[in-house]
Amino acid sequence: MRTILFTILLVAASFANAQQAVQPAQPPSGSNWQHVQALPIGASINVKARTGHLSCALKNVDADSLTCVHGKDTVFQRTDIQKITIPRRGRSALIGTAIGGGAGAVTGFALATDNNPDAFFGKNAFRGAATAIMGILGAGIGAATGGLTDFAHSTVYKTP
Repeated sequence: MRTILFTILLVAASFANAQQAVQPAQPPSGSNWQHVQALPIGASINVKARTGHLSCALKNVDADSLTCVHGKDTVFQRTDIQKITIPRRGRSALIGTAIGGGAGAVTGFALATDNNPDAFFGKNAFRGAATAIMGILGAGIGAATGGLTDFAHSTVYKTP
């Protein structure tokens, strides 16, 4: 009987805690623009504005504009900027290398079978070489794809 009462009391207490008003998470102080202002001078950035896109080196940031260098100084007004990202081509290339190398190795392992349906798990003289060659080929393709697409970029600012 005591166990049942203790359980009921425990459940009621947990429901009471759950019903208390949960405070919504406060957004970080300031706007995303403060993150842009915190970037070091000379940082490589990609700016997507309403009028176009530019990859450049950061020169100056103030409350209303951003100046960067790509051959010549280019000034973007804050109201025209849609998105600012930091390129991570090296990281993208490494991730692409890992994914492509793994996929290539699995493909090479699966392709190096003879006409025997049990050969996938059986012995095959060319399985190791095919796995290595396809793994290296896949790693090269993955590195090139990752480096060119820069899918691991970091977004610093996005228009609200």
